[in-house]
Amino acid sequence: MYPALIQRVLRRSALAAAIAASAIVVTAASDWPEWRGPSRDGRSSEINLPAKWSPKGENLAWRIPIGSRSSPVVFGNRLYLNSPVGDLANTQERLAAIDAETGKVVWEKRFSQYLSDVPQHRASWASPAVDPETGNIYVFTVAAQLICVAPDGKIVWDRSLPDEYGAVTTHGGRTTSPIVEGDKVILNALVLAWGDLNRTGNRYFAFDKKTGQTVWIASPQARHYDTNYSTPIVANIDGTRALIVGGTDGVYHALKVNTGEKIWSIEVSKRAILNSALFRDNVAYITHGEENMDTTEMGMIAAVDATKSGTLAVDAFKWRTRGFLPSFASPVMDDQRLYTIDNSAIVGAFDLKTGARLWEKSLGTLQKGSPLLADGKLYVGTENGKFYILRPSATGVEVLDEDLLGTEQTPEPIIASPIVADGRVYVTSMDATYAIGKRIARTAARSSTGSTGSTSSTGSPAVVQVFPYESIISPGQTVTLKARLFDAKGNFIREEPAAQWSVDQVSGAVDAKGVYTAAAQGSSAGFVKATVAGASGTARVRVVEPLPWSFDFDSAAAEAPPAWWTGAPGKVFQRTVEGAGKVLMRPRDDTVGRRAKVFLGQPTMTGYTVEADVRGRETRRQRGDVGLINERYGLVLFGNGQKLELHPWQAADEMTVRVPFAWDADKWYRLKLRVDQLPDGSARVRGKVWPSADPEPAAWTIEKVDKIPHKMGSPGLYADGISDVYFDNVKVYKNQ
Repeated sequence: MYPALIQRVLRRSALAAAIAASAIVVTAASDWPEWRGPSRDGRSSEINLPAKWSPKGENLAWRIPIGSRSSPVVFGNRLYLNSPVGDLANTQERLAAIDAETGKVVWEKRFSQYLSDVPQHRASWASPAVDPETGNIYVFTVAAQLICVAPDGKIVWDRSLPDEYGAVTTHGGRTTSPIVEGDKVILNALVLAWGDLNRTGNRYFAFDKKTGQTVWIASPQARHYDTNYSTPIVANIDGTRALIVGGTDGVYHALKVNTGEKIWSIEVSKRAILNSALFRDNVAYITHGEENMDTTEMGMIAAVDATKSGTLAVDAFKWRTRGFLPSFASPVMDDQRLYTIDNSAIVGAFDLKTGARLWEKSLGTLQKGSPLLADGKLYVGTENGKFYILRPSATGVEVLDEDLLGTEQTPEPIIASPIVADGRVYVTSMDATYAIGKRIARTAARSSTGSTGSTSSTGSPAVVQVFPYESIISPGQTVTLKARLFDAKGNFIREEPAAQWSVDQVSGAVDAKGVYTAAAQGSSAGFVKATVAGASGTARVRVVEPLPWSFDFDSAAAEAPPAWWTGAPGKVFQRTVEGAGKVLMRPRDDTVGRRAKVFLGQPTMTGYTVEADVRGRETRRQRGDVGLINERYGLVLFGNGQKLELHPWQAADEMTVRVPFAWDADKWYRLKLRVDQLPDGSARVRGKVWPSADPEPAAWTIEKVDKIPHKMGSPGLYADGISDVYFDNVKVYKNQ
């Protein structure tokens, strides 16, 4: 695969050089393969687009009753939409492939959600992305699962970020839309993993688009304020292919696309940034709607010199305009003006050269979606259910069309951003998707030009990248690693066959060709290192032995839990506790991050049972919660609630099974959770709990037959540290 990649890179080098001065590449009629379109700027160069329509029929091509908070994308003759499906007791996310001409559903793929704090009404937040080379579609769910789907609807690969990286989701549901850049799929997520990812933080991930293997993980953020959904843009800055994205730390970051290295960062907000940036002629245009760093005035529109490096200061701003609050909407721009929308649906226009506020126009009271700029028009949907077609100018804006989706009594909120492809505008409300205007029919997919890959280089090596960056294997298995060399601008040079290889912390050995072989027995975690001409890079490797497992913590040599566990650092500790002995402890924690989800093994495991002794304390009349995870199902004893719950999707209360269960503080209980995949495609999930000193009861305490089951997942432990909770005698074994 990789030699073919090199050939593609060489073929693209001339094109990449031609567009090095700007990230904006638009075509006359094109696909819309990602949330912000072919140029990732919410803009299209298509002309003769609709200036008027009616939801009742005028200029309406079709309407289908599939709504979503995420925007659709278009590639070839297909429109792809990520949307929730099913009632509250059976909600899933669905990727629907829709015939763009007729609106008929060609196929759909459904994904059950798990280990997520996002409720059903906030599902399907992220828009899919299509790879112009293969036609594969990438979906990132509210369970933080990244899935690659072939054009015929078959699953190519998937990555479960909760099992693998301890991904953290929140009730707000903010989920980033992926982008496809060259040979990589890129997104960001809040995670707590293992090793050098041993603190909770927002990370940026690049995955190989064909295999799903991890290419790099970047951690430019020193802190984390809140979740976000700033989708990256990519720009050529002085020969460096750069990723520009707003962080959960109130900082805009620029990273090298091929290596994840930080180029620059600029702090602008006291909260997370939800907006995507724009780029032109080495200037990054950035926005946010939160409190500024140097004034109490809220919101900012700004232009930043993108050629700088390091931690940027005030002198990096070409101009700043404060007092406009586009918390949710991302901006668009034409040759002279930037347009964006604040939280209360007021459209504002700003001069690109000076930042001067030129005019404002109120469209409603609530705004989430971003505008579309095409054919000299702004297409805008509001959360009040109004859809506008506007003609902006230097002095004001003309309303060409205004339509209400739904009725005055029950309007259809528009949270998704409108898109355009092949002469047709598409708008998705929370209830339906509308196709507006006459479509320019075509018989084959026309490749978009927003993703150009990387240039080749003959420069000196500055960075060694080891690929794949992350592996999880069994004892005795091997993984073939490659040392890739990049120059100082992040451009690929070559694979280096003569790298010097070594291992650190992980058991096993690596040979001179980069083939790592795990030790024949035992679990471990660590790094494999490649060194070339004084520069080094590492890959993360976990070795997890097959079942059965048993952990009694009696021989623990340190407080830190086993190194190959994910989500454990800083959350659980091996300690000797008076009255309880040597245990695994989740200490009391008053912060919002007091819950722990600790994963012990591989995300593909199935057909096993998890058991553990558990015990809780009472502090200030508060009791913690404690539980087990099996194939992405949770079994949780609630201390304050005095109940036992079985969760297919913890935030989905309608899917939860619960029974009362009175359990005492400072007393050991045995928890047991078993999952069986049934021949009819459903799963039987059963849990039981009893005092550890008593014989195991024959009957299960709680049970659910899940018709939309999870098929696999890592065993794990759950703890909510309202007060101390303990685990002991943890066992995982094949179903018997």
